[in-house]
Amino acid sequence: MASEDRPRAESSWDKFVRKSTDQPLVPIGSLITLGFLTAGLKSFVDGKAVRSQKMMRGRVLAQGVTVVAILGYAAANGFQPEKKVLTTAERDAAVLAPGREQTR
Repeated sequence: MASEDRPRAESSWDKFVRKSTDQPLVPIGSLITLGFLTAGLKSFVDGKAVRSQKMMRGRVLAQGVTVVAILGYAAANGFQPEKKVLTTAERDAAVLAPGREQTR
């Protein structure tokens, strides 16, 4: 079997892009949470206690919405169990292109 027939392992970046495309609210919520956290810490350093407190409350709210989004995506996908581990013969059969004979 030629190397181009083997399935390519998914890189970390490819997995990030795939999951971000499938579940766009999660990275958006994470970035909003990071924005509130950064603004809150900057306000704290600048001595603006009231603004810092408001930003930290916004951060908690954004985190909560992000967690709800994660749970919503999990529920929508039916909390699917992990994929079945294939035997070597099953994996080889799945990799072979249609119309090609398996040689032994």
